[in-house]
Amino acid sequence: MINHLLRGKQRPVFQQAAFLLLALVTALIISGQSGYLTRAQAAEAGLTVSTDKFLYHVGDTATFNIALNAGSRQLSGDLVLKVYPAASPASANATTGEPLTTLKIKRNYSLSGQDSVNFSAALSKLGVKPGGYPVRVSLEANGREQLGATCWLAVAPGSGGQPLDLVLIWTVSAPPGQNPSGEFEDSSLLDRCRTTPRSPDTLLQHQDVQKKYPQVKTTYAIEPELLDELAAMAGGFNARTAGGVKPYPANSAEATAAAGCLASLRQVASGGSEMLAAPYTYTNLTLLAKNGWDDGSGQFRVGDNALTSRLQLTQVPKGAYAPGLDVTTDSLRYLAATGHEYTVLPGSFRAAVESSPGLAGAASYRVRDIGGERITALFASDDASAALLGGKTDVAAFFASLANVYNNGGPLVIAASTVPNPAISEQQRDQVYDIISHEPWLNTMTLADAVKKYPPSTEPATLLKYIDPVSGYVSQTYYKKLEAAHESFEDYRAAVDPDEAAMIELTRKMFIAENDYWAGQGAQPQDTNRGFPYLDNIVSTVQTEFGRLSIGITLPWLQGSAGGEAQIAVHNGNHYPISADIVVEGNNIKFPQGADRRLTLPPGETDLEVPYHGSGWSRIKASIQSRGHVLADDSATIHPVSGRVWIMIAVAAAGLLAGGLYYFLAVRRRRS
Repeated sequence: MINHLLRGKQRPVFQQAAFLLLALVTALIISGQSGYLTRAQAAEAGLTVSTDKFLYHVGDTATFNIALNAGSRQLSGDLVLKVYPAASPASANATTGEPLTTLKIKRNYSLSGQDSVNFSAALSKLGVKPGGYPVRVSLEANGREQLGATCWLAVAPGSGGQPLDLVLIWTVSAPPGQNPSGEFEDSSLLDRCRTTPRSPDTLLQHQDVQKKYPQVKTTYAIEPELLDELAAMAGGFNARTAGGVKPYPANSAEATAAAGCLASLRQVASGGSEMLAAPYTYTNLTLLAKNGWDDGSGQFRVGDNALTSRLQLTQVPKGAYAPGLDVTTDSLRYLAATGHEYTVLPGSFRAAVESSPGLAGAASYRVRDIGGERITALFASDDASAALLGGKTDVAAFFASLANVYNNGGPLVIAASTVPNPAISEQQRDQVYDIISHEPWLNTMTLADAVKKYPPSTEPATLLKYIDPVSGYVSQTYYKKLEAAHESFEDYRAAVDPDEAAMIELTRKMFIAENDYWAGQGAQPQDTNRGFPYLDNIVSTVQTEFGRLSIGITLPWLQGSAGGEAQIAVHNGNHYPISADIVVEGNNIKFPQGADRRLTLPPGETDLEVPYHGSGWSRIKASIQSRGHVLADDSATIHPVSGRVWIMIAVAAAGLLAGGLYYFLAVRRRRS
């Protein structure tokens, strides 16, 4: 191409310049690629460390499993282990102070490529007592750390003391799998119901854990929508695949697996575990409250119905779970006003409650909002919750936090998930429950048990926490569309009985559309895109249902006074009643019996008569409205005629009549 472009007498000069430029660019590209490979290989360098046990006892020997990778470099120095004073796993500076103990694992250690080292030491040599200790393993040269990593060393307290009360709150949920048409678009929920092979987050684990460790009490917050989806699958369902829609009848293996999952969760509910009420979908309640929507209360009401019916509970749960444990002054009413008695808040929320004098450190508080709604709140341990049920599970850090709380005299630890599905696998959970079941210093209880044992002992405290004004769904994109769809939904909800099947289905779709999987932290692009069809479906459904409404107004063509009666015909083409405002208006028109009427329109036609008074020619407009939004309208013109005009019309009519008679009786007779 270069030779093709280089033409004329200056061709050799241009060729040389072009080839020099091409060589330079090539050299830069090769150099850049080489530099990239070097950086990439260097980025692979690292060190990880773990212990052979999650929890040790005094007198044990701890083994540290160390994996090293020098990447493309050649490293050398001393491999050092440092044990630091007991600290919270949530602490950002746990390894910045003076260590309790420093041990050199290897001197003058040379590392090229990858290597693994196992190092064992008695706890007495490490200088630790019961508690949770951060341990730093590093490769150091001339006092500078080249590679390093931290793990947690948890040492159990001795026997004989008062046990530490422990509440484990587990969330069970899943992203919505159905589209607005009711078809399942992925197999993620079914994958969690498989018996072989079992997925790491199998739904069957909850019944298995309960049977294997009956002495370990657990509290569950199960997303009600997940139960509805399992029930839908169990009854036979359609799945959308790359090849089209595939039906799975009720006797299919897939439907049977879903039924088995639902049955296992029923067994958990009847086996002594506490169930918490939850919103129908794990939506962001704080953002609903910020907009003044009462959907949060509706989410809990619908969620309670789904939870009690699907799990066959004898009563609605008294405790409530807010997704993410996020509760603000505005959203507190969702939990309290729906009849729930207690909830759990993050430990970081203490400052938002203990701002009043005399409040500090209590296990529970009676918390209220500005409107006076009240609920009992207990506080989760942020470090224990994050270590066990956060985005990255660290079981050793979890037991380290428990040991520290025990040593500090804390009577209660609540570990609650702030994420919809804890990252902990079934295997890890089995290990955790096995340890808890053998430790006499740990006493598990439900959240209901904790409320009874640690009731509020202070006057009600106002929760002073508000949402960040800049918070929103996925850069506001999804939220703006949600807000627009919500307006249509509210118009429909104001017009239709809440028990009407069409209203129930639309409400369910609205609640699914509000799901935080599509709109909150960690939302995946494909999930967000899947949320938009729900919003489109809601708007389309409302338009279709309201499109079956029509109104017509009829006025006398000529009237002899300034008043009359407007004949209004309203037609409801739906198979269910619609409650709406019939609004009649006109310029310089008065309506003695009122212009607006709130009516419940049965299917078919409804006729109305509206008296009016006015002056001069004008138009009267009649409309069907919901929340001030016009659903259908029509108008007609008033033609008032005075007495003088009526005389003129009568004279003209008489003249026409006389002329007609004269024509027929005289003129035609004369012609004939």
